[in-house]
Amino acid sequence: MIMEQSPNVKQTDERRSKPRSYCSYPAIVQGRDASGKKFRTNAILTNISAKGLCLLLRPDIQQSNSLFVLFRYSTTGPLSDAKAPLIAVDGNVVRSSYPVQGMHSVAIKIRRNRFL
Repeated sequence: MIMEQSPNVKQTDERRSKPRSYCSYPAIVQGRDASGKKFRTNAILTNISAKGLCLLLRPDIQQSNSLFVLFRYSTTGPLSDAKAPLIAVDGNVVRSSYPVQGMHSVAIKIRRNRFL
């Protein structure tokens, strides 16, 4: 008798068309908050794909706002560290939620990006 083992991993369908890379990179974000006031703040990039990215930040951001994001594709140091590519992204907010008290999760659809 042959016994086969199968993992108890539940298969779920991915709703996104592009695969995501999950990460925890420091970022700088600038734009306008929900009240229309300009801001520039530190954030944490939590995941990225070819078409979008997700950030954790403090300011409340409205959907469709335009944001500029600057991050280094590395967790090893500050943005001024020159060991990994520095990436600039311009995009529109497509979703904003409150996963952690005082922080906002913001999903951005990338319009333009550039390696610096």
